[in-house]
Amino acid sequence: MMRRSPRARRARPAEAGISYAEVLVTLLLLALVVGALLPLLTSGQQGYEYATRRQQMIQNARVALDQLVRQLRAAESFRSIGPTLLSFNLFWGDGSGAVPTVEYSIGGGAASTLQYRWSANWDFREQVTVRAQDAVAAGYATALTFDHASLVGAGKSLASGDDVRVWYWNGSAMIELDRVLDPTSSWNTGTTAIWFPLQAPIAAGGVDANYYLCYGNLADAGPPVNGQNVFLDFQDGTALDGWTRRDAHPGAYAASAANGFVFQASSGTGYRELTKNVPHSDVEIFWGFWSAAADAANGHQAGVSARLSDTGVGYRVNAADQNNSRLRIRYTTAWGGTGTVIGSANLATIPGTSYFGRFYLVGSSIRVKYWPVGTPEPAGWLLSVTDVRRSSGNHYGLVDGSSAPEDHAHRALIVRPRVALEPTTTLGAEVSGARPDQPAALAGPFRSMGVTCYDDSGASIACTPTTPVRVIQVSLVVMDPAGQVPDITVTGRAFRESP
Repeated sequence: MMRRSPRARRARPAEAGISYAEVLVTLLLLALVVGALLPLLTSGQQGYEYATRRQQMIQNARVALDQLVRQLRAAESFRSIGPTLLSFNLFWGDGSGAVPTVEYSIGGGAASTLQYRWSANWDFREQVTVRAQDAVAAGYATALTFDHASLVGAGKSLASGDDVRVWYWNGSAMIELDRVLDPTSSWNTGTTAIWFPLQAPIAAGGVDANYYLCYGNLADAGPPVNGQNVFLDFQDGTALDGWTRRDAHPGAYAASAANGFVFQASSGTGYRELTKNVPHSDVEIFWGFWSAAADAANGHQAGVSARLSDTGVGYRVNAADQNNSRLRIRYTTAWGGTGTVIGSANLATIPGTSYFGRFYLVGSSIRVKYWPVGTPEPAGWLLSVTDVRRSSGNHYGLVDGSSAPEDHAHRALIVRPRVALEPTTTLGAEVSGARPDQPAALAGPFRSMGVTCYDDSGASIACTPTTPVRVIQVSLVVMDPAGQVPDITVTGRAFRESP
């Protein structure tokens, strides 16, 4: 047998040492690789969970946002706008007179779920029944008298009347109507009188019970009070747009927020006339007038005209005629003319005293009355005549005369269609608008919500009143209760169905 050399015997341990080293290096490298892989896997898993949680937050927010946007399209008016509470009335109802309020609220704490419910509407309502004696057309201005003082005393209504509204059920939607306080009335009295326009014609002897008097939202403001939407014409004397001067006598008309239409003349004699183009036939003109104590004896004549043709043919009323000794109705055939007296009564006015007056023209019957502001309106007419020459006209106006100096004020001017026998209105029993609906959780959790309103031009405007609001933007801030994902804001826009 061959014997190994000492050199060969020494080489064997060296070979074994290298193998051990290689094993150790391999194990170390494997450990490093495994050690590097574990953090990579953990980071990927965390990234997936973050993205999933974020997507779920967005989806939850979208579910709530979609419902909010759908209902904001039908927002008639807002009752509350805040970071944790949003409530608004819808412009449609269920035919019972209820005007639903939708309420969204965010609870406190980590589980700040967005809750939703149908809440109270105007808190209280009374059905209004309109009975026609003579047939009336849609748009006819109707008066409603009610005991507002008792509602205020019971804490059910504001003394200002801002919460008092009139609604109409048209068969598919509740529509809020403009309502105007009668100039002879006041809020917070036992006989408060308001006017609203009929939304459908009523035949003679017919009844329409689709109107509702609603009240009780004590945080409300900005009721719809546009007289032009209630009457054929409504003037408070703040603007002369649309008015035409018809005479060539000295003196000038001016608009005044405090005193209405003001006429002043320091010289000249004759009837001055300012008219407006409003075609009409059977009407009643209500006006408020005043003449200064320093006017000429025959200069207190502050009256109105109606059924005027384009050349000035028609009827005029002159109070304080003939040196403040007569109330007269004249038929005149030209602008600024004296005309013919067709009715006269021995009546005067008290210079410096404010008056209300009514000029009635229905068929061939022409009537007039006036009374001092603050005193009861006379039950009957002070002067009545019959004349068949003019059944309609394109203009009505103001008449002032005759001798200077003159200082007159016409503080109110209302023209409305008139029938001989007015419709009557009655109120039904008071019904509470409260609903028993309990809040239902929609999605969440949310931190806050916000609403921004825009007009036709895209400019940001106040959300109350809603009349000029065309677009409503709502934002929801969704949060992660675990705090791993930052807050996310989702936004949607609603285009209002009924501006």
